Amino acid sequence: MIKEDPIYENILYAGLYRAVYISLDQGESWSMLGKNMPAAAVADLEIDKTSKDLVAATHGRGIYKLNLSPIYEKFNSGITEDALFDLPAVNVSTPDSRDDSNSRFLDKMPISFWVNQAGNVTIKVINVANEIVWQTTINAKRGYNQYRWDLITKRVSSALPYFINFNELLKKGNYKLELNVQGKIISRQFEAVE
Repeated sequence: MIKEDPIYENILYAGLYRAVYISLDQGESWSMLGKNMPAAAVADLEIDKTSKDLVAATHGRGIYKLNLSPIYEKFNSGITEDALFDLPAVNVSTPDSRDDSNSRFLDKMPISFWVNQAGNVTIKVINVANEIVWQTTINAKRGYNQYRWDLITKRVSSALPYFINFNELLKKGNYKLELNVQGKIISRQFEAVE
């Protein structure tokens, strides 16, 4: 099944037997869209114009959702160099971060970026006092990448009896996210709200 983007007619999506593919040039070339979807046949694709979410329904492996805003941002601006796309405000309120079962209810912050060359990329979150609150290094592919951060800045766990595992979450406030792509720093501001 092939679906045309409702905003940009040059962008096409194809749901096939093993994945979802995207074309930015009306079908001249195709790339796999996303990396965490299982290799399952795609039964249907829908695009919500309001939220800009692409929803893929599979045969027996669930429903998957991907926000298309970073793709639109790059397509609309014609960005050709490494880029970090807009960051949403994130909600950091949670009932109890000590219980691992609640971690699945935490909002995850999508960090979307484009790199022209595959390699290691370091992501840092820096507070207003210029302190590094959290960081990680990932192996990025050439093209679109997205890292979904669980907003946990520190994990404390132990196998000792009666020890309560604890995840320290990002605090409310304003932050800067830095992306280090082969020595080049790209940054964006974002807000953590309750």
